[in-house]
Amino acid sequence: MKAFIMNNNLLSSLMDQIKIVKDRIRGVVHGMYTGMYLFGRPGTSKSHIVRSTLDALAINHKYSNGHLTSIGLFELLQDNHDRVIVIDDISSLFSEPVALQILLAALGNSYDKSNTRWVNYKTAKGDVKIPFTGGIIAISNTSLRGNHKEVLGALKDRIYTIHYEPSNDQVIALIEDIASGGVKGINSVNCKTVCRFLIKECQVRSIRPSVRLFVDKALPDYSQWAAGLTETHWQDLIRSELEQQLVELQHPTTDLGRTEQIDAERRIAYDIYLHFDSLSERIKQWATRTGKSQAAYYRRIKELQSMGEIK
Repeated sequence: MKAFIMNNNLLSSLMDQIKIVKDRIRGVVHGMYTGMYLFGRPGTSKSHIVRSTLDALAINHKYSNGHLTSIGLFELLQDNHDRVIVIDDISSLFSEPVALQILLAALGNSYDKSNTRWVNYKTAKGDVKIPFTGGIIAISNTSLRGNHKEVLGALKDRIYTIHYEPSNDQVIALIEDIASGGVKGINSVNCKTVCRFLIKECQVRSIRPSVRLFVDKALPDYSQWAAGLTETHWQDLIRSELEQQLVELQHPTTDLGRTEQIDAERRIAYDIYLHFDSLSERIKQWATRTGKSQAAYYRRIKELQSMGEIK
C-alpha cells in the first residue's frame, strides 16, 4: 500500500509539473508568443505531451520529425505559414547558420497587430519572402547550444525554454500508469507484468528507465512472443535489448521451424493462386518453387480458404 501511495504521489507531482508545459503550448496556440523549446532526456514522452495537448485542443498542426535542411525548413514554414508547427529533434539544425536565421525570423516579433513575421530565403532565382503567422514548438534532447552561440542565444531570447527532466522515480510512476490502462492491444495485467520486469532489470543494470523503452521495445517483445513468433522468451529478449548484446537464455526456447515453413508455403500458394489461372500451371509453379506434391498444394489452399484469405 505504501508503494502504491508513493507512486501515485510521484505521478501526481509529475502531472502537475507537466501543466507548465501544456500552458506554454497553449500560449503558442493562442498567439501569446511565437514559440517554445522543450528539451530533456530521450524517452520521457516529450513528443507525446506536445502532440496530445494539441490534439486535445483540436489544433490542426504540422509535425516534422527527422533531418531538416535550411531549404527544407523554409518550405515547411511556407507550406504551413499560418499553423502551429512541431519540429521534433530540432538540434540537427543547430549547425546550419542559414536555418538558424530562418528560425530567428519566424520566431521574432511583428511590428504591428497582424502578428506577421516575414521570412526571407535567397535562391538562384531571387529572394522568396513569406508572411509567417503561425507558431513553432521545437523538441530536442539537448539544450540550446552549438557552434553559433550568438544566434542560439538570440533564439533562446525569443522563445520560452523548458528543461523537461523528470526523475527516474517519476518516469517509473508514469510507466506504471500507462501499463495500468493496457497498451497496443495488450491487457493491463500483462502490461503490468512486463512493466515490473523491465523496471527490475533496469534497476539491476543501473539503466535509466524510459517510456519509449517500455512502449516501443519491451511491449513489442512481449507481443511477438505472445503471438508465437519468437523462439526465445520475451524476458530474454528484453534483457538482450537492455544489455544490447546476446545474453545467456534463462527460459526454454520454442522451435518455429515447422510453423514458419507452413506459413511460407501458404504465402507461396496464395501468390500462385493470384497470378495463375489454370490448375495445371498452378501445380507446375508449386512444384518448381517448393518441390512439394500436388496434395500439399491442395492442403495449403484449403487452409487459406478456412482462414478467409481466398474463396
